[in-house]
Amino acid sequence: MIKIKHTKTTNIQNNESGIGLVETMLALGIGLIVITSMVSLSIFTLRSSLQNKLMLAGTQTATQQIELMRAFRDSKVSWDEFIADVDGTNGINCFTSDCHMIDSGVTTVVAGENTLNPNTAEELKKSFRLTDQSGGAKTLIRVSVNVSWKIGATTKYAHNYTELSGWRSK
Repeated sequence: MIKIKHTKTTNIQNNESGIGLVETMLALGIGLIVITSMVSLSIFTLRSSLQNKLMLAGTQTATQQIELMRAFRDSKVSWDEFIADVDGTNGINCFTSDCHMIDSGVTTVVAGENTLNPNTAEELKKSFRLTDQSGGAKTLIRVSVNVSWKIGATTKYAHNYTELSGWRSK
């Protein structure tokens, strides 16, 4: 009988453990993409939040200016006295230039634009202008309020208007 010797051949594999250069670069690339997208999302969210906050503040400021103008009108003895305080007779002409209202205990009309929160990201500029809606008789005037702010290089606005008349004298 012939004996055949069987030899078992095994593939010897190098069992190298550890991370290779390709895997490391791939992991770094994926991590960089994830971090960049998270930072971009955070910046977008903060910018949108600021824009919404300023839109709300601008709308509230415009409404407040109108309410202060109504209070100013109602504080006067007559419509003619109110008109004299805003048409240039008593110094400030809100029909030809911008004005704004201040309320420091006494409601007052001041010439020019007013800046709220100056030199901040939440800076608002407010003003109003009057127009005669009655063809020169000044019995009906429109108060047009403009509030503006900047988001980056873009200027945004909130506009509001109302019409006032001498309703008490009728």
